[in-house]
Amino acid sequence: MQRWIVMLALVGWIGAGCMPSSPEVPQAAGPVIRMPKSYRFDPPTLQVKVGTTVTWINEDNFTHNVHFLSGAGWQSPPLRPGQQTSFTFTKPGEYRYQCDFHAQMMNGVIIVTP
Repeated sequence: MQRWIVMLALVGWIGAGCMPSSPEVPQAAGPVIRMPKSYRFDPPTLQVKVGTTVTWINEDNFTHNVHFLSGAGWQSPPLRPGQQTSFTFTKPGEYRYQCDFHAQMMNGVIIVTP
């Protein structure tokens, strides 16, 4: 009986090591801006061409969003940990954005060229 319990515990321990530690985030086709566990956008500045779709991925433990202060006037919904959002740039220009929840720390710029 004791050998059975040890064997069962060993199988459970090995199986637990095979489980993913966090859900997999789908891979984005274009440039990605990450929100790591440090209240920032990474990279903070990005240059892309018109027609490019940029994806923001929240890798932090807190909710964030993406809110354009200039350019498109677009705002994402709140992104919980592990969630992502995307935007396709259709016009050239400078697009300044922030996380409304952490505006003093989380700011970025996307420069869109023709």
